[in-house]
Amino acid sequence: MHLFNERVDRLDRCKLAKRMDEDPHYKADYEQMVKRQWISVDGITEDDIDAFVLNVRPLIQDNDGYSIHCLAKGVYSRNDVPDNLKDEFKNHRKKWRDYIKSPSIFKHYQEDRNFSSKELFDILLYGGLAHSNRDKVMSFYAITKQGAFSSVVCAWFLSTLRTFIGVVRDIRVVNKKVLEHYNANK
Repeated sequence: MHLFNERVDRLDRCKLAKRMDEDPHYKADYEQMVKRQWISVDGITEDDIDAFVLNVRPLIQDNDGYSIHCLAKGVYSRNDVPDNLKDEFKNHRKKWRDYIKSPSIFKHYQEDRNFSSKELFDILLYGGLAHSNRDKVMSFYAITKQGAFSSVVCAWFLSTLRTFIGVVRDIRVVNKKVLEHYNANK
């Protein structure tokens, strides 16, 4: 829980998180669009997104042992965690799961259907931002090098990251309550 909370603290210090908190309304940067840059929003750079994604990755991947999924299995399944805190955690986790399971507004470029939000999120994260998985790289380039369309994808991604940071901030609060519970019952 400490590592999860520290990672969320690091997210909070990222320039992108501060921008999301101060002014989540973005304006298109037409010069970047003309250059076919998918990050074409005023005041947001590739470095801003990279720094944010670097801190998101351990919260959603199990490799480091403190992802949301790891917390669910290792902490919030224990009998000594109060039920009300388990429920709070489950509700926040469900908010993210419901969001990411929802369909996106983007048509799949090879199939007659829309991308799911999870598919699109995974393509962006694992196809070029956090990793370069072979099965996602081509899709990453297909949706991030399309001028104005890619700018809309960028806006969707920023909105998704804003939802994500809200969820992990809420989970951090629950984690602190669990730690307080353990400290009080030593």
